[in-house]
Amino acid sequence: MAKEGLEFYSFINDRQKALVNIYFTNNWLHNEYHVVLKAYNVTAQQFNILKILNEVYPKSMMVSTIKLQMLDKSSDITRLVERLLEKNLVVRRQDQKNRRKINVKLNIIGHSLVSKMDKDIRNFEGFVEHLSDKEIKQLNSLLNKIRSL
Repeated sequence: MAKEGLEFYSFINDRQKALVNIYFTNNWLHNEYHVVLKAYNVTAQQFNILKILNEVYPKSMMVSTIKLQMLDKSSDITRLVERLLEKNLVVRRQDQKNRRKINVKLNIIGHSLVSKMDKDIRNFEGFVEHLSDKEIKQLNSLLNKIRSL
């Protein structure tokens, strides 16, 4: 596990330290997550799309609906879907009723990949295993509270 990592910084107060600590922890988790995903040749944004589509598998979703559910709302969904098509993990089709709408769904290869990745992603959750259920609930509550402004 990583050390605190903030020992070289000086802070004006504990609120400033908390914000820097959240940012630091986000970057640390992001890097650890990247290592897991790199083994499967997908990015975090691509995996987010795969997970969203896996929730409705074998059905499809409109690209606009996928975008609404993504963790990173600034992602270029069109480019990401194109990359997943190149990797032969999804299928893209025009909607039969409205040709302006595009539907995307996992193919069997994409579904198998998500299933295969599941164990490694669950192992990633080990980073918070040492926290009690009460601490996890408190952490989630505090993070939600920060974003509720």
